[in-house]
Amino acid sequence: MKKLRKYLISLVLASLSLSSLTAAVTWDPYLAFSRGNATIEEEKLSCYELAVGSFLGLRGAIELFLLAQPISVNCLNSSDAHDSGVVGTCVFMTGIKTSITLFKDAFVNPMIQAGFGQMMITSFESPSQQPEFFWNFYGSIATGFEIDFGDSFKIYLLCGIRFTQHDQVMHIEKNGLSSKYSSIGFRVQLS
Repeated sequence: MKKLRKYLISLVLASLSLSSLTAAVTWDPYLAFSRGNATIEEEKLSCYELAVGSFLGLRGAIELFLLAQPISVNCLNSSDAHDSGVVGTCVFMTGIKTSITLFKDAFVNPMIQAGFGQMMITSFESPSQQPEFFWNFYGSIATGFEIDFGDSFKIYLLCGIRFTQHDQVMHIEKNGLSSKYSSIGFRVQLS
């Protein structure tokens, strides 16, 4: 009975101490889209990102993202590919990111962004075969700045490093997807 009472008192104290955090944070959703480049094996490849997130107060944000990066020309393995021996490879990353800006309300605002999640490498050998999937951990950190055009529209420029540990997959060497990247994107507030 004493243990139960201790647990209940601890639970009440924890909820009371954390209630001020939830009162300060409101659901303020936004939709973000970005396009960037990553250098993989000395070749610049495009990547595209779609994210849904929420501003956490005046300086922070948290978002769920999906990033796609075609590694080869026939990454979707279309049936009209002339050379069936060409390997099609595409990378998808999904996870969570958080970003913090330096100032509360500035037109040009320095920011830092960090994220982690899962990376899926898909490889096609020929149109008749099923794709192979390889799952790995993904992490990134970037710095940059955002340009604030009012409460509902922001443009951001980022440059950073992403890390993923993977074995050799098709024509990509071991840990070859760990690279520098840069991106430009925008956020549109939904509410």
